Amino acid sequence: MNWNGFFKRQIQLGTVSRIPVRADRRWIVVFLLLTAVTAASLQPLLQNVAGSVLLGLAASILFFISIFLHEFAHAVVARLEGLHVVEIILHPFGGMARFAHPPETPRAEFRIALAGPAASFLLTLLFVGSLAASNYAGTDILTLLLFLLALANLLIAVFNLFPGYPLDGGRVLRAYLWKQGRDLDEATILTGRCGQAIAIVLMVLGLVFVILRGEYFTGSWAILAGLFLLDSATSIIREIASEAHVLVEDRMMLPVPISPETDIQKLVDDVLPMHRRTTFLVSYGDRFLGMLFLEDIRSIDRRSWRMTTVREVMRPACRDHFVLTGTPISEIRHQLEENHQDGLAVLDERDRLVGFLHRGSVAKRA
Repeated sequence: MNWNGFFKRQIQLGTVSRIPVRADRRWIVVFLLLTAVTAASLQPLLQNVAGSVLLGLAASILFFISIFLHEFAHAVVARLEGLHVVEIILHPFGGMARFAHPPETPRAEFRIALAGPAASFLLTLLFVGSLAASNYAGTDILTLLLFLLALANLLIAVFNLFPGYPLDGGRVLRAYLWKQGRDLDEATILTGRCGQAIAIVLMVLGLVFVILRGEYFTGSWAILAGLFLLDSATSIIREIASEAHVLVEDRMMLPVPISPETDIQKLVDDVLPMHRRTTFLVSYGDRFLGMLFLEDIRSIDRRSWRMTTVREVMRPACRDHFVLTGTPISEIRHQLEENHQDGLAVLDERDRLVGFLHRGSVAKRA
């Protein structure tokens, strides 16, 4: 039996704000382990096995709800930035909000990355406030649990701000490097290397805890978290390296060209409902003539739409509007980021229109 494949299979926990929330089966193991460790820690104080287990279960649920809220904060800000959130996944060492495509600007990347740690800091303050109230009421065991939850959220926030991809701090660093003019792939590789370094340090510290201090639980947790982080950082670096050989024709889709003689009313009534884009290719047959941007239509009086043709509104073809077959994907990401289009026309060696390259199929870094 393939145990690795078995544990990596995902189960759906529910849907929040139309976002599926899933977890792989390894998460269940960690959830049960965390419940058992917490219950064992409470048993000497509570002197009640059933009560200790229930409190341990409640603490574990609150802990993973905290992780979910961390990821949900990423998702909320991503939606504000116009991204489609595909799912939220809980894994043994945290979570991940997955988007249909990456943020399109360094500013969006920065805001989305900081949303998670900000949520964890707010949860820390919430648990500290609850801890103070519990302490005032004299409920010692509840105070201890709230202290542990406050500490856990603080550690989540601080750890995620370490500047290594795929941690949130690595995404902030990537946004900064991107803003300073680095290619997105180059910035991702650099932050991925930082992530690998952080993972190695984490594993070394784990070994120190186990060998020198005999703290097997803390040390083992640090080693496993380091291994998980190392695997994630290495995977993204490997993915970028493999994409160096991906060409535009491997990602392009069939074009949906608009005739220059089409009137704007027909475009709005017949084409837009079928193809939700902000940029359209204009051509005669396979001869590429230019781009039509929806923003250019807004300045036209609606009463004139039937008398206005696409030719009158389109922008004539220029070098920023197309890419040639045989071009590596990695070479054109900057071009798409610069021109703020949905995508590019793809022309073959005879300058014939053969495809449309959508922005989302180019920017693969999540």
